Amino acid sequence: MPSERLRSARQRIGAATGFGPVAIVMRSTGRILQREMMLYAGGASFFALLSVFPAIAVIASIYGLIQDPAEALEQVSDIAAVLPGDVRQLMVDQLSRLATTSPALLTLQGAIALLIALFAASRGTKAVITGLNHVAGQGSLRSLIKFNLIAILAVLAGIGLLIAANMTVMIVPAVMDYVLEPMGIGEGAIETLINPWSVSVLAMLAALMLLYRYVMQRAKETSWAACAIGASVATALWLALSSGFNTYVSTVVSMSLYGSLGAVIIFLLWIYWAAYILFFGGAIAVETDRQYFRNART
Repeated sequence: MPSERLRSARQRIGAATGFGPVAIVMRSTGRILQREMMLYAGGASFFALLSVFPAIAVIASIYGLIQDPAEALEQVSDIAAVLPGDVRQLMVDQLSRLATTSPALLTLQGAIALLIALFAASRGTKAVITGLNHVAGQGSLRSLIKFNLIAILAVLAGIGLLIAANMTVMIVPAVMDYVLEPMGIGEGAIETLINPWSVSVLAMLAALMLLYRYVMQRAKETSWAACAIGASVATALWLALSSGFNTYVSTVVSMSLYGSLGAVIIFLLWIYWAAYILFFGGAIAVETDRQYFRNART
């Protein structure tokens, strides 16, 4: 009992003086600086790069079946506004090429691309799952069936979030404009609330909270509050990464060394650092839960 009171007093003092959050950040940094985390981030970024262009072909094929591919190019370009400039241009160029492809060929390409995208996405998801479990100190999942099932479910959930985000940006502003225009609320106010950035932030928060809560394996599930804190930190860092990546590339990395592959290398670097941010958010969730919420549940 005395030791429990002493530990509780230390936690309260740490929270009051600011040492608690600093200690959480330091321990979280130590978790993601482990040697294995570089391999997990590299694996996740490689398979993400491998899956993104087939995924673009799938999106173009789906849009080509229901509407003009040129309109799909414009809408997806709006969604891509949250990406760094070079990464966004790479995706827009690929979509522009697909927009000029015949519908029959595009549908065939979409079917093949779907298989490639699902395979690569599942592999990348497995790297993320293994990395998160390593961050949580649990190691890899022993059950191969459970491991593959979680990876498939995570991929499907990610696809669902992407579709929902896209539909939100396209449909919700039109619906809100129809409902709110009689009230004197203009289109500008609606676009301020519903835009690619706000939708991407909400989708990222939701995805990360689900990952930290259900995918990151621990003896007891991480509390929702800790997951929300970890997801918020990761999302803020992701926004900073997306906003400042062009500066990083222009000052630190010389793209002239890579020639025509420069845009692809930029994309790979961006995904690599985004994977590290994802793992850091998971570490923040674990350490926050352990320091502030775990004792409250036991």
